[in-house]
Amino acid sequence: MKKFKVLLLTILGLAVFLRLYGILDNYYFSGELGKELLYMRHFSLTKTLPLTGMTTSHEWLSYGPIYYWIMIPVFNLLNGNPLILFYSALTVSILGLILNFVIVKKISTEKVAIISTALQAISPLLIWQTQSSKLHTFFFILSPILMYLLYLLWNGKKKWLIYTGIVFGLMFSFHFSQIPLLGVLVLLFMIKKYKFTDYLKFGAGVLIPNLTLLWQDKNLLIWIPYRIITSGGRDLVGTLNSFNEFMGRNIFWDHKLWVLASIIFLTVLIHFIWSNHKKIKKDFLIFYLTSSISFIFLANFLHSSPPVHYFLPVFTTVPILFALYLDKQKYWWVALVLIFLINFKGYFNFQKPNDFVPLATQVRIADSIVKDANGSEFSIKRIGLYDYFPETYSQNYKYLILSRGGKLTDKSKNIYTINDFTNSYSKEK
Repeated sequence: MKKFKVLLLTILGLAVFLRLYGILDNYYFSGELGKELLYMRHFSLTKTLPLTGMTTSHEWLSYGPIYYWIMIPVFNLLNGNPLILFYSALTVSILGLILNFVIVKKISTEKVAIISTALQAISPLLIWQTQSSKLHTFFFILSPILMYLLYLLWNGKKKWLIYTGIVFGLMFSFHFSQIPLLGVLVLLFMIKKYKFTDYLKFGAGVLIPNLTLLWQDKNLLIWIPYRIITSGGRDLVGTLNSFNEFMGRNIFWDHKLWVLASIIFLTVLIHFIWSNHKKIKKDFLIFYLTSSISFIFLANFLHSSPPVHYFLPVFTTVPILFALYLDKQKYWWVALVLIFLINFKGYFNFQKPNDFVPLATQVRIADSIVKDANGSEFSIKRIGLYDYFPETYSQNYKYLILSRGGKLTDKSKNIYTINDFTNSYSKEK
């Protein structure tokens, strides 16, 4: 319908605005993002591509290389501008909204598609993750594609088995939180009576985008058993706080309202499962929403105190669940307006992390150090939050200094100490 097309364009425009607003002043360029750019810069200068991605929080485990195969050409195109990570995340986020509309329209109805897309557009969780500019925002594209491929398999279209495996395998280049979704696939195969050879075709697809990763990082093969053995709900309070943050950020910016959001979330989820449990084996969308959310919740409970991004595989799934409920309401748009109005202040008041330093301030410090060094070699260290991480969590400054021609070396006794608490630096010899 024409009105839905106009509404979709309006939603996409709003989504771009909410994600882009104030980003030049609020871009969270941290040591983590600096580390990403240093990695890209290395391969850009050597005119090569990596066989694996950077290491995860487990130093012995690396991501797949696909993210960097995409980003290194972008890095070259935009001359290594630190904001390329945000612009890429923004592009991926908007493409994810478009994909959600197209795919949900095929699986359900156009109305459910537009409501779920609107919910994603104004979601504090998705806006926050986009502005964080990390590699796992690519899940916003991959998750709906995986859902659609599973829909095709649900309907017996086995020619898509290898492609489903490839998409699932691609996810290892952006995060590992999709692993619990294997439970969804196994359940689907059991319900639809797929054969052992079908599992093999899916597995072959998973291997294709990860051949270089497995060749270089054979530890990946032992990671799943490792996580199973070492998991367990050891910190119940921390785990509940993590769940509360995930469920809360889906609806509200204000952390004071997260408990209310969690109550709403759990009420909707439990009622949905209870009222539709007889249809789980008959209706794909009911099956997928129930099984994917349940498996991700179970896995994160076992993990204990998971970071919010461990819920990534259902970031774009939860809005579809809420959309199915709003679809039944005559004045469904009232709920969207209320969510927007309640969050209005949050959209325009960036919640700065404790270690936030404006990019402009970092650039000023980097320029001053390079000028003061006057072409001589030097090293840096950083004082600030998280300076117990490797390289004192100073990779953002290292990247800026190197991109300005500074001659950084870890061996130099000419040391500049950057103090993030005072936004200043000092020199020692």
